[in-house]
Amino acid sequence: MPKVNILDLLQNTIEEVKQGNRSNPNEPTADPTVFDFLKGKLGEIHQVNQDRKSRGERPLKLKDLLKGKLKEARQQHKDNPNVPDSIFDRLTNKIDEQDQIRQQERSQESIAEIINEYGIDVSRLSRNELNQIQERYVSDNDKLDEQYAQYIHQLNQSR
Repeated sequence: MPKVNILDLLQNTIEEVKQGNRSNPNEPTADPTVFDFLKGKLGEIHQVNQDRKSRGERPLKLKDLLKGKLKEARQQHKDNPNVPDSIFDRLTNKIDEQDQIRQQERSQESIAEIINEYGIDVSRLSRNELNQIQERYVSDNDKLDEQYAQYIHQLNQSR
């Protein structure tokens, strides 16, 4: 399965939300300029980490940057009655959903590789126990990823 670029996914999701918002009679139709505004906010993502780098700060995860930009956009449009909150909710949910899918796929592949590499018989483990292993793997892997991101950032800063 090809990896999905979360930024591209969100750009496409903005279009889907825009179309769905127009066709949903139960939701106020949003001012169409908000969707262009959101796309512009997403375009600022890479600049945020560049700015952080120039200040000597560590980079942030793309997921966190995206959610931050959506939060900014929500705040900037909070008083606009032509921009329903549901737009931001759907986009935030899409980010979380995609991150969860990515984490699950990554952990399933890695745990299967560990089981195979070490020749471990898991036939007596319940599905619940395997899920707990997977959850712990995700948590541990997040910490490890952050450590490596920090290490790479530090190496980059020293050059």
